[in-house]
Parts: sequence; C-alpha cells; structure tokens
Amino acid sequence: MISSKLGPFGRITRSPDHPITRLFLVPLLSLVAGLSPEAESAISRLSRHYADGAAHTATFTHLYTPAGFTTSKRETGTIWIQKPERVRFDYTAPETKTFTYDSGDGRLYSPEDGQLTIQKLSSQDRARLPILFLTDPSALSRDYEVTAEPGGEGATRLLLKPRSPRPELAWLRVLIDREGAVPELSYEDSAGNHTEFRFENWHKVKKRPAGDYRVTGPPGTRVLEN
Repeated sequence: MISSKLGPFGRITRSPDHPITRLFLVPLLSLVAGLSPEAESAISRLSRHYADGAAHTATFTHLYTPAGFTTSKRETGTIWIQKPERVRFDYTAPETKTFTYDSGDGRLYSPEDGQLTIQKLSSQDRARLPILFLTDPSALSRDYEVTAEPGGEGATRLLLKPRSPRPELAWLRVLIDREGAVPELSYEDSAGNHTEFRFENWHKVKKRPAGDYRVTGPPGTRVLEN
C-alpha cells in the first residue's frame, strides 16, 4: 500500500516510483541580465544575505490548501539554510518530521512511521522543481517571466511565472525585505494546489555540520530510495 506525507514542498508519496516533487534550493545568486532594476536589486539583496557562509535559521508556518478547498493544513517548525545548497526543515507540530536537502539529495524522515524517504535528483528533475533560489542565475530570466512590485517598508515582492507550462508550478511569489531576508514564500501548481510559507525571526547562527543536512534516522529506520 502506498502512503504519503506532506513535506515542505507538497505531498511526498513514499514509494520508490514516486519522486519528491518539490525542493527548496539555496545556492548563491548574482545579478541576472534581462531583469528589471527592481528585480535585480531584490535578488542582489537576497544573495548577500544568505551567501555569507553562516547558517540562517527562522521559525516557519507552512500552509497547504488543496485545490477546491478553503481550509488549509497548518504545520510549524524551524528552518535552517546554509550555502552552498543545504536546507533543513524540522517540523514540530502537529507532527514531528524532518526534511533535508543537500547537493541533489532530498530526504524526509518520519519518526512516527520509523521511515526515511530518499530522492536523488538529476539535473532534469531539478529543472522541473519550483524553487526560490536558482542554481544557475542565468536561468532565471530565461525560464521565468519575473515581475517586481513594492512590498512596503523597503521590501520587494517578486512574481515568477514559467515561460513554458509546468504542471508542478503555475507561479511562485516571494517577498524579499530591505535586508534581503525572505518573510513570505508562496506558490501554486497547475492543478490549483496552494502552498505558503511564513518565516519569522531570521537570524544567523554557527554553521551546522554537513551531516545535519542529510537526515538518517536512528538504527532500524526503514529506508525507501527513489
């Protein structure tokens, strides 16, 4: 029987033939030709903020609203982001689970089920994922129509729409504050399923060991590799 968990990037089907369908990648960004001055300025702030070598952490609220529904599934926890491409979500309520990403390796560990799901992402897989920070900066204006508008108090709100139709991403909207931090991120797939993240109290902490971004679970954990 195939079961599934809701991870930070949508529903992750825990079966070898169903890939993790959303990843949050965090590499460096630089100014990208072809963008408006407002968008370039926001992306530059974003790059400077998260590319300083430290770990950046915040509390988060994750809201997932399936298409056709008005009520959302609400989850909370803590996120860590660290260059070059490392991220960790520790969910604490209503259930405990951990999602990590590091250099093409996405992992979801559920203590309740004693199960770890691992997805190896190819470059083709990554190209299809809705992401906030892009591995290849030049791909931003090539693959997305990017518009910028004021977000209040020096912030900028960016809207990214794929230039070619993608079933997993209709649009992505991100708010970048005057310091370059991200307080809000939301996106929708072509079916109308809506995901929203709200981040609070971003601050820098000491770098975490690389192993913290590759969750394994305790001995005896059942492992599914896709």
